[in-house]
Amino acid sequence: MPFWAAILKLSSMENQGTSLGREGRDFRLGWVWVALIWLVLMAGAWTRNSEAAEAKESASDEYSFSWLDKDKKIYVLQNRRYTKAGRLLLSASGGVGSSNPYRDVQYVEPRLAVFFSEAFGVEAFYSKTFNSSNAAFQALEAESVQPFVRDINSQAGVLLHWVPWYAKINVFNKVLYFDWGFEAGVSKLDATVRYRFGSDLETDPVRQSDDDKIALLVGSTQQFFLNHDWSIRLDVLGAFYRGTYKVSGDAVSSDQVLFSNFQYGIGLGYRL
Repeated sequence: MPFWAAILKLSSMENQGTSLGREGRDFRLGWVWVALIWLVLMAGAWTRNSEAAEAKESASDEYSFSWLDKDKKIYVLQNRRYTKAGRLLLSASGGVGSSNPYRDVQYVEPRLAVFFSEAFGVEAFYSKTFNSSNAAFQALEAESVQPFVRDINSQAGVLLHWVPWYAKINVFNKVLYFDWGFEAGVSKLDATVRYRFGSDLETDPVRQSDDDKIALLVGSTQQFFLNHDWSIRLDVLGAFYRGTYKVSGDAVSSDQVLFSNFQYGIGLGYRL
């Protein structure tokens, strides 16, 4: 018997005071169907309301990331404001060296770079180094001791840049944009070694000879953008090479060890 017909039949039977019998069972089954239909309709309405709420939240808070940070709004760094690709970067830097135990070292360094993309570029550089005796050398010299000294006079090389990070920071309520990357390459070191074979200042004068080297380079560079043309850069560059380190009798020893030469600089860059 159809559901609605069963309900009408039941109503007629109640008015007449008759027994439910089979019609009573149809009545209970009908109410079960009513409950099931009601639950299905309510579930559909709840699902539609939930999807609409999520779509509204997504549209209004596209970059809020409230699920990640409950207290602060996080803004996404979408695009680079200052770009390097296809432009020449001319830089002038200066700084200090830290690897010579007997010298105070300062240097000046022009660089020229070209970036094929925002991540990769090539740079050529030339460093002119100024060496002066430090306190350790002067103390040995006062005792008529001449240590084996290698002075790096200049360095010229080529670097490959990889810049994986680009970011912005708030400095005194000013937004500062910067790159941070790595560099590796090769260079030629123009060096001079100074030594003495004996300890007698009159019969054993200080000698010197050229000692040019080929070095492998690794380093890191940060570039802080002031505007579309100018930037401030910080550089750390290490050169690694093998060289002799002592005299043996009346000749320079052929024994060699690995040396490093690190430079730390700050400079100004201009993009052409």
